[in-house]
Amino acid sequence: MTRSPSIVDQLREGPVLGDGGYLIELERRGYVASGTDQEQVGTGRGSGQFTPEVAITNPEALRSLHQEFLKAGSQVLQALTFFAAREKLTRAGYGRETERINEAAVRIARDTAGDQARVAGTISRTQLFERDGPTAAAHARDLFAEQLRLLESAGVDFLIVETFFRLDEALIALKCARRTSLPILATMSFRPVTTQSSDGKSVAECAQALVDEGAHIVGTNCEQEPRRMLEVLRRMRDAVDVPIAGQPAAFRTSDECPCFTRMPEFPDDLESIQLPRREFTRFVRTARSEGVGYIGGCCGCNAAYVRAMRNGLS
Repeated sequence: MTRSPSIVDQLREGPVLGDGGYLIELERRGYVASGTDQEQVGTGRGSGQFTPEVAITNPEALRSLHQEFLKAGSQVLQALTFFAAREKLTRAGYGRETERINEAAVRIARDTAGDQARVAGTISRTQLFERDGPTAAAHARDLFAEQLRLLESAGVDFLIVETFFRLDEALIALKCARRTSLPILATMSFRPVTTQSSDGKSVAECAQALVDEGAHIVGTNCEQEPRRMLEVLRRMRDAVDVPIAGQPAAFRTSDECPCFTRMPEFPDDLESIQLPRREFTRFVRTARSEGVGYIGGCCGCNAAYVRAMRNGLS
């Protein structure tokens, strides 16, 4: 059951500070498999594994990271259910543990959050569209529906439909999410360019389509660093009349390659393009002044970045 007031009501009262990135941080600590030696689990260079079985294999490591984000000032903890759909987990060897992984991830986040933070359940792109295109729609729909049932049953406060490169796949996920009783935050990730989705829809078109399909909050996450993401957020803000969410990555990109997962340093040399945390303090100040309501971090953001964002909000 959703708490009252909801995340949407909370955003009407002022900005909400989210958390940071989980999978890359846990990979750096030795608890998540990834990198060029895991390509058979992904869809191309750098896309391998990054699955959330840590929720059952090393739950205390996940709990510790949640605690760090909470102590740093996060008002929302995301259950680690990114890439926790059955098909992706099956490719990583954990398909039979789908229910257990999703339920454990929510339970760990809920136990940590207590009454200090909300808990969001996340669903993400399946990677099927990247391999097979729109012919994967029916399969993706079944995967989303199954995972959403698990998240709602486990007791999340709201949903984050996130990191979709294609609008068509995002809308399928969103349509499934609407069948729950939960508020929905939906974010696109713009790759390989920042001006349109990978299926050719402009930033403004994406924002409007997400709202039309029932998202209560829309925005963008991952791929771009704060400075580059601000322009995307402005286009979304100007297109729709709902709260806007921004969750940038903590890696430097370039004009030629404005997406960190396309940079040559991804995934094995990310430390060489890591941004300083002060970039996130500046981002929060600007984003807040320009009307962005939900502000957090994505890949590369640990608790130090959340603390920097909290200071920016102060």
